Amino acid sequence: MQLTVFGASGKTGQQVVQQALSRGYQVVAYVRDPAKLSVTDANLKIIQGQLNDLDMIKGAVTGSQAVLSALGPTGKEASDQQISLGIGNILIALDELGIKRFIALSTTSAQDPYDIDSIKFRLRRTMIRKGSPSSYEAIVEYTELVRQSECDWTLLRIASLLTNASLTRNVQVGYLGRDKFKAKLSRANLAWFMLEQIDSTEFIRQAPAISN
Repeated sequence: MQLTVFGASGKTGQQVVQQALSRGYQVVAYVRDPAKLSVTDANLKIIQGQLNDLDMIKGAVTGSQAVLSALGPTGKEASDQQISLGIGNILIALDELGIKRFIALSTTSAQDPYDIDSIKFRLRRTMIRKGSPSSYEAIVEYTELVRQSECDWTLLRIASLLTNASLTRNVQVGYLGRDKFKAKLSRANLAWFMLEQIDSTEFIRQAPAISN
């Protein structure tokens, strides 16, 4: 089975690529700078491209049965705008090529109908919006693009601080105000859970929050 991974050169993306290869998948990694991807494997194909290049994105997802996005905002306005544009182009490519499964990262800055909102969560969103407005806007924008798409999407909303801790396969998944989340989430656990969703139907067209 072939997967395409966007954001493959980032810290979480490299975890996704490494773990996918260890599971025996054929992996296509779409990156802006191949030098930043330290993984090498016979089953890994690296495609260099930009998120605004729809034709390159189409080429990267052709032949894949699932597409995963480890893209995330950086706090830099131009870069964050590119992520929203890129997610939009990925969704166009999936629709045109008939690829259904799409798993992407978001954060709890994007609200979900299953969340039980509270003053605490509203204050948190206000702080994020004021402290990093371009990141907040990008997350909300591309999360809504995914929600409106016709593919079998799953959005995993990061609810805590990302760390480089080891893989434990122990995560909490649920919704704000309904479930308790820990303060940290290892990138290894996040990548593992993303890959678990490829063959799972539990969270199709849902956006649960996730922590360790």
